[in-house]
Amino acid sequence: MSSCTIIHLSTKIPLVSQIVSWAKMRFLRGKHLEDPIKEVASMQLLGDYHPNIISSIEVLQDEKYLYSVIPYCAGGDLYARIIDETRISKSRESVEAQARIWFRQIILALDHFQRKGVCHRDLSLDNMLLHDDNVVIIDLGMCLRVPFSDHVNQNCVTDVSAGTMRRLIQAQGQGGRWVYMAPEIAARDDQFDGFSVDIWAAGVILYIMLVGRAPFKWANEADEHFQLFASGHLSEVLASWEISLSDEACDLLQNMFWRNPRRRLSLAQIMQHPWVVG
Repeated sequence: MSSCTIIHLSTKIPLVSQIVSWAKMRFLRGKHLEDPIKEVASMQLLGDYHPNIISSIEVLQDEKYLYSVIPYCAGGDLYARIIDETRISKSRESVEAQARIWFRQIILALDHFQRKGVCHRDLSLDNMLLHDDNVVIIDLGMCLRVPFSDHVNQNCVTDVSAGTMRRLIQAQGQGGRWVYMAPEIAARDDQFDGFSVDIWAAGVILYIMLVGRAPFKWANEADEHFQLFASGHLSEVLASWEISLSDEACDLLQNMFWRNPRRRLSLAQIMQHPWVVG
């Protein structure tokens, strides 16, 4: 996919036009988990009104190309800002205060995803930009609709609008970036909880916001740091590394980093956590 900046003639507002050829989409279908059609459909489902999620302004097509017009995020790359903050901030309190602002915006976006019954599946700092100091989640090409059980017939599958109980999703391959990938995805488990894999990735993002580097290379038993974090020893490891975080921040991170998805905090619990409420 290629992209270019364009200017809306009447409003003079800069926009981004993403361009992908139909031939390339046909060639990559079934070989690549990211899907431009799925990305457009996800943006249309999520709507154009959430300040922390990229929206679709216009979708056009001709015989050769699909054109998707999206807002231009003038604030640049979130990861670069995080590295600057962790390097120049003189106190733990100031780092945590800024991280809290950004993290709240991310979980508000995830709340919107979940209310629409969608998991992002590729959350990472590579997929987050800034616009007017607001975090904007982009790259929705790996999003999935999360299945729910029909409240009348539990054997029937429906979506969040009619369902009451979330169902597991059949394995779709090792999608996403290794650093942010939940252990059940890295291990190629047969099924996964779409909301829980986003929670795991959000935990990695929060850790990088607070510390300035990733907690581990990937969520695999061969990674010693992952083993320690996922088994309840996060605070001990940080102390041994002479990394100082508040007790509330450590508690939140630990409870997003359990190997067992059922032990991880739900989004509702994260939104009420003392560190987030702050």
